[in-house]
Amino acid sequence: MSGAGGQEARPEVTVRSLVLGAALALLLSVACPYSVLVLQNAGLTSDYITAGAMMLLLLLAGLINPLLKWVWPPLSLRRGELVVVYVMMIVASAIPTWGLVTNLCHIVTRPFYYATPENRWAELIQPLIPAWLAPRDPEASRYFYEGLPAGSSIPWGAWLIPALAWGSAMLAAYLLMVACMVILRRPWVEQERLVFPLAQLPLEILRGCDEGLFPVLFRRPLTWVGFALPFVVQLCRGLHHYFFFIPEIRTYFDPVMLFRDSVALLIFVNFAIIGLSYLLGLQVSFSVWFFHLLGRFQTGIENLLGLTTTGHNEALTGSSVSLSHQGMGAMVVLVAAMLWSARAHLRQVARAAFRRGAAVDDGDEILSYRAAVWLGLACAAYLTAWLWATGLPLLATAVFLGGALVIFLAVTRVIAQGGVGFTASTMLPQPFVVYTLGTEAIGWKGLASVSLSYSWAAEMRTTVMASTANGLKLAHGAGVRPRRLFWAILIAIVIGMAGAAWITLELNYTHGGINLRQFGVPWVTYSFLEDKLLNPVGWEHIRPRLLSTALGAAMMGALIHLQHRCLWWPLHYIGLPVGDSWVMGWAWFSVFLGWLFKAIVFRFGGTPGYQRYKPFFLGLIAGHLMGGAVWMVLDFALGEVGNFVYIGVP
Repeated sequence: MSGAGGQEARPEVTVRSLVLGAALALLLSVACPYSVLVLQNAGLTSDYITAGAMMLLLLLAGLINPLLKWVWPPLSLRRGELVVVYVMMIVASAIPTWGLVTNLCHIVTRPFYYATPENRWAELIQPLIPAWLAPRDPEASRYFYEGLPAGSSIPWGAWLIPALAWGSAMLAAYLLMVACMVILRRPWVEQERLVFPLAQLPLEILRGCDEGLFPVLFRRPLTWVGFALPFVVQLCRGLHHYFFFIPEIRTYFDPVMLFRDSVALLIFVNFAIIGLSYLLGLQVSFSVWFFHLLGRFQTGIENLLGLTTTGHNEALTGSSVSLSHQGMGAMVVLVAAMLWSARAHLRQVARAAFRRGAAVDDGDEILSYRAAVWLGLACAAYLTAWLWATGLPLLATAVFLGGALVIFLAVTRVIAQGGVGFTASTMLPQPFVVYTLGTEAIGWKGLASVSLSYSWAAEMRTTVMASTANGLKLAHGAGVRPRRLFWAILIAIVIGMAGAAWITLELNYTHGGINLRQFGVPWVTYSFLEDKLLNPVGWEHIRPRLLSTALGAAMMGALIHLQHRCLWWPLHYIGLPVGDSWVMGWAWFSVFLGWLFKAIVFRFGGTPGYQRYKPFFLGLIAGHLMGGAVWMVLDFALGEVGNFVYIGVP
């Protein structure tokens, strides 16, 4: 299609790319819960690398599309169309399991099925949950875990009101995330020129796909050498599960115990993480694993000296109370510095939103700045009203949403700048609001409301915000016309929620939830709520945590200052907010290996050497993912359960 005025034509968001993207988003939304719950193997959508979407892109670009070019060229997809399909897949990938739906379905049914006279949940917890947030029919919860009797059907009616209530709130939350990324895309992509390492692999996969039968990456011998190594390892791991006499190639080793066995360093080799770490800047990858070791060292010293804080550390946060809250302080300063550096752009956005006729260039965005700002404000207002209706006081709602937004923005910035595809935050918005205001200011109904949010704001292993940020970078890099892309993202969000909700209920009512893989977050949800109901949080808990938060903020401010003022400074600040997260505990050693290999290549080969060996490390990622994909397909065909082939972290 020719561009107007003699300008170069830009790829359109075509109808067929929308249809294919919607179909594959639905496939991921259904396949991932099935894979995790029934087959009990690796998650396709559990981390920021969005393994399932990457697998499908590899198949599309490396096999299906070349075959179409050879057999019937008009049916083959152009590069821009493949980008649209991939963006829809990675957005939908953030929703099915750890991101929202599977956690949510188990969270809203758990207090009704697991209530006993001993735990007194019928008295303590059930009255705190509004009737419109959970199915109240006792049989709906019972059969969710035990399976339906013969001849019975799924009680869809019991789920209708809760599904509409949660669906509307989550749609508002996701659109708020999209609006934030629309506003911040230009300063991140065009002004600061962040690397977006997770977008580099799909860009490399698609580079040259319009010029030849196969993309350039698939024509490089080193790609296939890198592909073969993890693929064989994954092959042997899967065969060992079926045939015990075939030796297993171990990638997880006994942890190293330090500080009188009070601190464990996990040793886990993941080829995808190694390949991704090779794409990072040496300073960034060094800082990620360095801050993990530094955090473990601090925890060990605290244990040796007996330095304790009133209360206890919360699940899914850092390795100690002080480190968890230091991470929160670091994230607050990271977001503040990020917004400060974009202040000129944000002023233009504000003018476009609140002054009619203001001349602002937003033609490269998927929404006009005016639409993005008002969409974000409307979604934030709806979420505020929704949380207030669930029993959370307005002050607590403001602190909770503010903390959640800071954490989502900080983690997304880490992903965009650092590109570590396997990470999480060291603090969650639920303990943040409790240890900022105390339980008395939140109230019992407010505590229940906050606890239910573990369904969508807990593990932080994948988010719609990060997927949108990477998607906008990909679309900009491929020159895709932006306006229709918003509707592609919206379609992917709706399909992701609807498809995952259907398959999750179908599987649990068919097989019985107690017979499927159990997730940890529902247990954490009610452990947190029960603990706060029985053990109120007061000033004696808040004060030391505020001091740790202030210390983390000061450290982050100093690191940012040194990063920008001192060229000799070796540490990048991006590692501080996430270095002590539990996910990084699994990923740090592979990040270290990727950093080491890249440092050696740069030492002896410089930039030409880095470019020369880059296909090998991209092949490591592809081989690791496709090795896992092979066993998922075989396990499904053979009905095998528990063949856990590591794709991301366990």
